[in-house]
Amino acid sequence: MTNETKGITVKIDAGLHAQVREYIEAHGMTMAEFVAQALDNELHPKYQLQEASTMANTRTVAFQVPEDLFQRIKEYLARNNMTQRQFFLGLIEAELDREQNERYDLQAAESAKADPAETEQAGNDTGPDADEQAASEEDSQPDPEETAPENELAM
Repeated sequence: MTNETKGITVKIDAGLHAQVREYIEAHGMTMAEFVAQALDNELHPKYQLQEASTMANTRTVAFQVPEDLFQRIKEYLARNNMTQRQFFLGLIEAELDREQNERYDLQAAESAKADPAETEQAGNDTGPDADEQAASEEDSQPDPEETAPENELAM
């Protein structure tokens, strides 16, 4: 973006204007900052909307929340340029993924614990035992009678 600024003048509903004023005062913003942020968020959304393709097989989930929590959610959505649907779907999917991963980890741990003999055998099955290894090392040592003394050169 350039540092050059231009003006925008719009007429909006008085009720919406009051909401905007209340918002910018609560967030310590100027009207110009608010409008610039709103336009930037609209032109360059942080989240891609999934529209018609996902609407075919949907179900409704409804619940009530306390008023103060509802207001906090509305403020969060405004700050992050999100819809309620995006927000709650994101929370639900994140929790379902977290729980599924936790369940998978628990099953893997139980599976490992259920058959410790298999785990122990796998740990001991690393190669020949000590006696076999010692015998093989003896076989690989050259016979002292077959080696030439160090001070003689073999040609």
